[in-house]
Amino acid sequence: MSITPGIDSQARSGEVENNLSQVFPEGKVNVVSDDSELNRYAAGLGMRTASLEDAADLPDDANVVLLLRRRLVSRELRRLFRRMRVLLVPIASFDPSPAVAEYTLRLVCATDYVAACEWNRYWARSISEQPGLLRFEGNGTDLTCSLADRLHADAWLDPRIGFGKWVSVASFCEFSITAPSSTDWRGAFDIAGTAVASGLLVARDARVRPEGDERIRRATRLREEIAARAPIDLRLADGMLAEVRAGGVDYTEAVIDVTNPAYEGHTIELGLGTNMALLPQVNWALNSQLNEGAGTLHLGFGEGMTGAHMDFVVAECEHRFQKDGAEAPR
Repeated sequence: MSITPGIDSQARSGEVENNLSQVFPEGKVNVVSDDSELNRYAAGLGMRTASLEDAADLPDDANVVLLLRRRLVSRELRRLFRRMRVLLVPIASFDPSPAVAEYTLRLVCATDYVAACEWNRYWARSISEQPGLLRFEGNGTDLTCSLADRLHADAWLDPRIGFGKWVSVASFCEFSITAPSSTDWRGAFDIAGTAVASGLLVARDARVRPEGDERIRRATRLREEIAARAPIDLRLADGMLAEVRAGGVDYTEAVIDVTNPAYEGHTIELGLGTNMALLPQVNWALNSQLNEGAGTLHLGFGEGMTGAHMDFVVAECEHRFQKDGAEAPR
């Protein structure tokens, strides 16, 4: 087994702040990657690295940051790490290019996981207790969102990862509310209004189908064109994408097409950002998962299997709960 020695969980790397001790408060942190180039980069940051081929030799209770640049999540990988503590970073689901992979790793280290979990708890508590509509306003955004009485949200509430747990970095960095199914788009929320997005992401699910793969390839090219013309103006009506414009160009039909036209532009995800401390470091032109939770909210279309999952990230706006025209205390 070949392991590059480096910093322990209480230390800082040579170039970036390392907050991984919030996730793994005891023991060494092992960066495991399926890409030797990314491992070399991590080692250059002072991190302890191991190749994916050598991961089986790690102890059962190892702390692992799993960087997947060349492959998607699989049952085989889950079995390999079933007795370890794993923070998953699925780079291949977004942009696996070397520059974006390195950028993503830097932001993984710089994330304040304690603060992110505090935000996740805030949203869980507020959505449960606050009555009325959820409003997002400011910097060109004016959205009204009605939430269902019973919701399922994907979010991690405690920064520490326990023995045998596998947690995606997204669970720390966003409070994600999704539609129950393609037959019940409004079962979780209904949203309408306008928004101004700074970033745009394209992602694929590990269960991607052949027809979805073709749409995702087109979505990747479309994302680059739209992102180059940012900011991006969105208009939603009755929970559906009514308009997408950037740089004076209308991209509405193109976005609906690459996310699967059968879904007709329904909003399938309301993502509430909880990693906003990263905001000064974010490069919105990049297709990195760590950009997703750095904005106040993101709106998701498509599921990443039959078409691209596209997230429009609103960098900055305010939120409030409102009932009968009155603002509820935050």
